[in-house]
Amino acid sequence: MSQVRMSGPGGDIYDLGYQAYDGPRLGRRSAFGALFRNALRACYGIGRGGRAKIVPIALGGLAVLPAVLAVGISALAAQAPGGAGAALDNASPVRFDSYHGLIVVLVILFAAAQGPELFGRDQRYGVLPLYFSRVLTRVDYALAKTGGLWVALFLLIALPQVILLFGRIFVAPDPVTGFQKEIGAVPQFVAQAVLSAGLLGSLTALVASYTPRRAYATAIVIAIAIIPPIIVSLVGNLVGDDAARFIVLFSPGDILDGTNAWIYGVIPDSPIVASLDLPGLAYIVAAIIGAGGATLLTVRRYLTIRV
Repeated sequence: MSQVRMSGPGGDIYDLGYQAYDGPRLGRRSAFGALFRNALRACYGIGRGGRAKIVPIALGGLAVLPAVLAVGISALAAQAPGGAGAALDNASPVRFDSYHGLIVVLVILFAAAQGPELFGRDQRYGVLPLYFSRVLTRVDYALAKTGGLWVALFLLIALPQVILLFGRIFVAPDPVTGFQKEIGAVPQFVAQAVLSAGLLGSLTALVASYTPRRAYATAIVIAIAIIPPIIVSLVGNLVGDDAARFIVLFSPGDILDGTNAWIYGVIPDSPIVASLDLPGLAYIVAAIIGAGGATLLTVRRYLTIRV
């Protein structure tokens, strides 16, 4: 390092020279993975300030709480004499097939709170050109961010059911028999978690990609989840089931209620969904098309956005 001194007032100028980067170049795949991991961590406030962790921790705790209570009920049932234990266990409202209805509002609030922050912050602070000027493409950016939100929602939905699963296995009088009895619920709650996270995450990403204003995006996401079921119910009561049967497949909340009912073979929570008696496969297809279509529109948004 050479040092050149200026005469008179001022300061010293140091010629540090130039050195080319000779380290490993990990490429596009590594950049995609890094952005995906960063998006997932950001959804739970990891690596951010304490205020950013309040909402995900609170909603996650509330989502897990019914599972913990259900495990406690199962433990009491296992200690009860005779048939009283089985009756107590069967009376529990917290089951694999009912868990979607118990936490769906929490999942919607999580998506509405974290999705806009995940997508809108880069637009607000004008850092998108920094992403797009490197090896990472616009498609990579959209898919990595959306994928991070998907996985965050999946964990929020599936983790409580995993706790419920292992809790019921370990409190059973015979854990091996308990495992054989409960293991069949795994593909069911995994399938419902994938559909729920995919549909809600994709719709949230689509909304958040179009507005950097967090409050607007949050309000729209909540409205998309709340208003369509009300419209479907009104149409069914005023016009008839034929019209409601058509528009119910445009209501994310009713779609997920239908997928949950079909996967577990139970009656839907929504009276209008139960009365329409659509084949369960229609709800599965609607959820997949909704998630895929919203993701494609999100990608298109970033292909055309001006930065």
